[in-house]
Amino acid sequence: MRIKLGFGNQCLLALVLGLVFGHYVSSDIIGYISPFGDAFLKLLKLVIVPLTFSTIVASFSKLESIALVKKLGLNTLLWFVITAILASGIGVIVGSVFNPGSNLQLDPQLLSQYTPREIPTIASTLLNMIPGNLIKDIADGKVIPVIVFAIFFGVALTSLHEKGKNLRNFFDEFSHTMFKITRVIIRMSPIGIFALAAPIGNEYGLATLLPLFKFIIAIYLACVVQLCIYAVLLIIAAKKNPYTFFKEFWPAMITAFTTSSSLGTLPVTLETLVDRVKIREQVAGFVAPLGATMKMDGCGAIYPAIVCILTANIFHIDLSIQQYIMIVLTSAIATIGTAGVPGTASIMATVVLVSVGLPLEGLALVIGIDKVIDMMRTMTNVTGSGVCATIVNKNYKEDRVLSK
Repeated sequence: MRIKLGFGNQCLLALVLGLVFGHYVSSDIIGYISPFGDAFLKLLKLVIVPLTFSTIVASFSKLESIALVKKLGLNTLLWFVITAILASGIGVIVGSVFNPGSNLQLDPQLLSQYTPREIPTIASTLLNMIPGNLIKDIADGKVIPVIVFAIFFGVALTSLHEKGKNLRNFFDEFSHTMFKITRVIIRMSPIGIFALAAPIGNEYGLATLLPLFKFIIAIYLACVVQLCIYAVLLIIAAKKNPYTFFKEFWPAMITAFTTSSSLGTLPVTLETLVDRVKIREQVAGFVAPLGATMKMDGCGAIYPAIVCILTANIFHIDLSIQQYIMIVLTSAIATIGTAGVPGTASIMATVVLVSVGLPLEGLALVIGIDKVIDMMRTMTNVTGSGVCATIVNKNYKEDRVLSK
């Protein structure tokens, strides 16, 4: 009897097989396999900018009114903030229950090697979002300036009405072409996921993970609880069956888990939202690219909160109620405030530790296992982006009906 696996299950099987295979083979063999994973990531990065730009321009040029653009933007930011506050709250609760830093001691060698990340100023973060030399921004991997320019371009194209018809048709066809290329690349996901998972299984053994086992479990459990919160929000705000959503969105979640990159997963996220979740291109084209840089529930909310608890445990610091509230609020705000900054997780953790008045040295202890926890953090980030897109899509449909 022939067993037929769905695409999401193929990706999951590739992940499991890759981790197991990597654990039992030598690093020499991994050296032959890992280039296939790197090639897969390069192909995903190849389509990020043209797919994002063409989708946003095509989507915004089809919007009926500027009022709908404003509502779409405000709705998206509102749900980004709501889910971020919930995520940081969950991080604090799970961290407090687990006390992941109990019985842990800082290694003096780790402290000497650790250099805290520099926290960018609000002014520099905002300036980095504004398009300057667009070609340089693209070369530097900055997606937010591309998104901002694409929105301006799309809105301006809408205002041209009949004069912009040919250009609108061009970007519409260009967008569909990029989706076609993206689908071909995504079909290679099982191979790419296997090749990316094998080195992880080879590098991280039990000896590396055991000292911080409680911390790892706390991060993973908090992310699972956040996924359950997403399920509740889907029922309440989007009137969608959570099981159906997760089944449809599964390929993007597995890709995010394996690549540990929200931005690298963006092509898969867009394709999955449009083709499988059946979200309007206008909404997916706006929310998903923003989510890839601003929606950081795992990296920017859950992770910093639990790192704060870990640091307080190690240094025997009793946190006050005010400090707990500060952790929640700072994590939620910093998620958007450091959008597009490289090394988001460590920057977020640094920001929150400083705001609460905790030593930065606690972060040095968990840097070595960052890859292991980054997989689950990134999957949470991308899933949160997909959930917000689904909720915004429901509201967008209602706004369009009311505007007619």
